[in-house]
Amino acid sequence: MKKLIALAALAMLSGCAATWTQEGAGPYPDNYKEVVANHIKRTYFDPYSLKDVQISEPTPGVLAMAQGYNVCLQANAKNRMGGYTGLKRNSYLINNQRVIFTINDDLRCYNNAPYNVLYPWPEMEGK
Repeated sequence: MKKLIALAALAMLSGCAATWTQEGAGPYPDNYKEVVANHIKRTYFDPYSLKDVQISEPTPGVLAMAQGYNVCLQANAKNRMGGYTGLKRNSYLINNQRVIFTINDDLRCYNNAPYNVLYPWPEMEGK
């Protein structure tokens, strides 16, 4: 049992040490805003309530041992109770022109300057 736990811990640590490679990340997502917008429309409870939307440009990254381009999004949207949640920052990992992993309220999106600088995205508000 102890050997199994040690082996699992070693596997997790080796996964955390994964490095980003251009081949593993796929092509640069020039259409990252479209990819993120389509994902939001499928996953947010009320995507048409978005306000104060900001988005970062894609940066190379690894999330949960998957490689791609990390995009941070900040927005305020309505929840199931009809009230606004307040500004939340989520991280989206894009690989081959689709979102493959999401981390809600990702701390890396809050204090990761000069990476993940957020820019206003008014075109996404109320869409």
